[in-house]
Amino acid sequence: MSLSWAQVRGTNFGTMGRAVRAETWVDGARSGRVWFRPPASWRIEDAAGDVTYIENATDEYRRDEDGVMVHSAKSRNRIVATVGEAPEQLLQAYSLWPLEQRGVPLRLRPVSAPRPATVHGRPGWEVWFVEEESGAEVTYVIDADCGVALSKSTATRVMELSDPVLDEDFDPGLFLWAGPTREESDRFVSSVQREHEQKAAALAQMPRPQITWLPGTIESHPSDGDPRTGALDLQVHLRSEGITVLQWLTEIGEPELDWMNSHVPSRYRKTVGPWTYEIRSRTPIGVDDCARVVESIVPADPPSGTPEQIRAALDLEAAEKADAELQVILGTGRRLDDHLGDRGGDSLLVRTDFSDDAAWRATVSAVTAPGGGGSGEDAFYANLTCIDHPENDGLSISDLLEKIGDNLPYYVFLADRVTIADPEHPILAVDTGPEEFSPERGQTVRVIPSQMWSIENNLALANMDFEDFVESAGADGVYRGF
Repeated sequence: MSLSWAQVRGTNFGTMGRAVRAETWVDGARSGRVWFRPPASWRIEDAAGDVTYIENATDEYRRDEDGVMVHSAKSRNRIVATVGEAPEQLLQAYSLWPLEQRGVPLRLRPVSAPRPATVHGRPGWEVWFVEEESGAEVTYVIDADCGVALSKSTATRVMELSDPVLDEDFDPGLFLWAGPTREESDRFVSSVQREHEQKAAALAQMPRPQITWLPGTIESHPSDGDPRTGALDLQVHLRSEGITVLQWLTEIGEPELDWMNSHVPSRYRKTVGPWTYEIRSRTPIGVDDCARVVESIVPADPPSGTPEQIRAALDLEAAEKADAELQVILGTGRRLDDHLGDRGGDSLLVRTDFSDDAAWRATVSAVTAPGGGGSGEDAFYANLTCIDHPENDGLSISDLLEKIGDNLPYYVFLADRVTIADPEHPILAVDTGPEEFSPERGQTVRVIPSQMWSIENNLALANMDFEDFVESAGADGVYRGF
């Protein structure tokens, strides 16, 4: 008897919310074992039986390269990204073929009817798919008895499960770890993740305004009644479109919009007491309704401190953040040799004068600032890798050319004695390309920091030649723009 894809898919859906364990295989070799207890408890072991991953309701443990498990506390505000594939993902294959897509195209399009297949001695149903985005073919086999996805095969890899068992009563200790542990570090959690979690936690504790009225439409439909007598049972509900209400302290000033709200039309704005409120909505909403929403607001208490104190704290925080970011950009301790040769695809800014640290910091800050007359997404930036190492003190152009030879990079920027001492901080750009591409190898032109984006972007993309900037320099040999 043959089954349709809808029937096979249904058997796989039947594994949702059920505990399961199985042996895992990659390209024909046993890779380990996995236990999964919904909604989010996992235990994964390698082929030797050593634990590589544990997750439960509150914690995660991942084995590091030295064999120690790295612990991270789970947060509902965290951002999770899955990179790569592993056979344990087969236990949740049902997420790849949901019943409803609401206008969104399916990731996988079945191109064959299910046909019998066997995986590690277990009968199953094999279905071929095409990935809509890449056009690549992929094959899944769904277990004929229990509905677990037994395998996924692509042109480069085969992942499989064997001996799947459903509905076992797992020992809770499987999802706990008591061995050697260290806490997570920035190797596992990015600064963006940390900032996101900290901000979300702070927002949850903030006093918030209470909106007590929203525009809506009363809708009803009959559930029972008798037309002869006029008896009628109505199910009544209120349909209301969602809106976004923004608030800020008027004396502090309007904050910068995030990306999402910047794409939502503003419908209304009004100042009430110390607060300014703004209503944004994707659907039209009348001025009278907007006014009534604002009038209904029970305001939150403003932060403690005067506006002057708040602004000073914000300025200090911004300065400290900018200083920390600049410290990373400076490239202190970074070695030039590590960015030459086959690896020399970066645009390098090499410090060769160490007489004034403050001037070096000011130069780097200026050359990495947004340029081109824009701001935010509309600005241009010089994409530089800074090299700040004392071994380059006094590095001459001839020494630089000898180091590079006929390899990459084809241009280098130097912060030399003139750059550090001159109030304009003109960077020395050096043509370091091989002679067949750069007849004037070793030629130079200076460029002011505000125009670094122009020369760096165009040289990096090969839109222009080095000579174009030499010819456009002023009488003093400094390029200040076309």
